[in-house]
Amino acid sequence: MNQAPIPQAGDLAPDCVLPNGTRLLDLRGRPVILAFASDTWDPTLAHQSALFARLSADFGSAGAAFVDIASDEWQALDCRGALAERFGVAGQRALILLDEHGVVRWRTVVAPGQELRSGQVLAALEALNPATAPAAGPEAVAFQLSRRTFVTATLAAAALLLLPGCGSSESDQDSADEQAAATASDTVAVALTINGQAHRLTLDPRVALLDALRENLHLTGTKKGCDHGQCGACTVHLDGQSALACLTLAVMAQGKEITTIEGLAKGEELHPLQAAFLMHDAFQCGYCTPGQLMAATALLQDKTMDTGSGVEIREAMSGNLCRCAAYPNIIAAIQDVQRA
Repeated sequence: MNQAPIPQAGDLAPDCVLPNGTRLLDLRGRPVILAFASDTWDPTLAHQSALFARLSADFGSAGAAFVDIASDEWQALDCRGALAERFGVAGQRALILLDEHGVVRWRTVVAPGQELRSGQVLAALEALNPATAPAAGPEAVAFQLSRRTFVTATLAAAALLLLPGCGSSESDQDSADEQAAATASDTVAVALTINGQAHRLTLDPRVALLDALRENLHLTGTKKGCDHGQCGACTVHLDGQSALACLTLAVMAQGKEITTIEGLAKGEELHPLQAAFLMHDAFQCGYCTPGQLMAATALLQDKTMDTGSGVEIREAMSGNLCRCAAYPNIIAAIQDVQRA
């Protein structure tokens, strides 16, 4: 007896029985995602349960069936089961999209030990071009891609990145060990000089200076506002120049003199600008004040400032936002110190 051919893009999917007893034929009329992940799926793990709950909700909101979940319990489709063999993805992480008519519109497969490549997703999206069902009689027709199927495919592309991988328990453990080793080896030693003191840290090279200051060194005076370099709340000095800590990698600050708001005063003696801010009531909620002070002190050290007029100061301080609108008082404080 010849084995049935593996359905490819453009083929009608065979009428298989899913783990929850539903037949694929019963799901006609809406897109269907067949998601093959590890058979070691553990519903007691909160993060996995939350992941599949979110995916199921996303596909459901798009009018699609996400059929890796059984009706009575959380259960991923076994990548070594009969259904996986029928679709030619045994032992592999895969997503297969069927349109409303049961036609396979895309297949994306990731072999064990491999990572998903963007080219695979692009190739799968190419498969969304109008496909024709195989000639099965006079009723065979060309099925046009619906918007709902396209939306479902977009969700599927994101889901594939999140599905647990397939493999034996031994290989799963090896993969976990390799991942842990990779995580450990991805950290680097970082030496920072902050407010005259040397600090040695072990950080992910992608950690921003702002997060290193706040989370690792607990120097929380530097504030996290927008975290996109637009508000100025995280302003610090690098070798006396203003810098946005949220846009500066910690590793890039090595070898430079870093000054934060904690280093502006000398013991109990306030910096003249800090005293001027108090005198002119140049703050209200105070959240932006550290960044304002750091930007203003760097401004006062700028020898290219010509007149120190209000217009010039406004332009120079335009990168620091104050939602309380204490701008006139801030400018007055800066001008007061500048005159002194």
